[in-house]
Amino acid sequence: SIQPWGPLPSLKSFATAPKYLSNKKKGNGGDKCSDEYRRRRERNNVAVRKSREKAKMRTRETEDRVKILARENERLQKKVELLQEELSVLRSLFSSVGVLPDHIHRELAKHLDNFQAQHAAMNY
Repeated sequence: SIQPWGPLPSLKSFATAPKYLSNKKKGNGGDKCSDEYRRRRERNNVAVRKSREKAKMRTRETEDRVKILARENERLQKKVELLQEELSVLRSLFSSVGVLPDHIHRELAKHLDNFQAQHAAMNY
């Protein structure tokens, strides 16, 4: 039967290292003393330095952004705590005054619901 992928390689071919691992390169490109090789190496070294510097800068920028956002988050959490305390004081004040008229009670309930929804959204 004919195999569609062609003949299998002989076992001898596995006894030697693959061609891409051999140090022999054709032309002047493989000669480590050649000017072309030195130019390519220098260009590569410059490119590597530039790439690493950009990566370090991105890392520093990300770390700075994380610090800023953490401070902002802390500030907002404190604001939430203060508003919750204020709400608690107002509730106790209103409850000590007596029964609230329905329209004030509905308005307070609406604001409380909005506040709780916003707070819940910030925590997710």
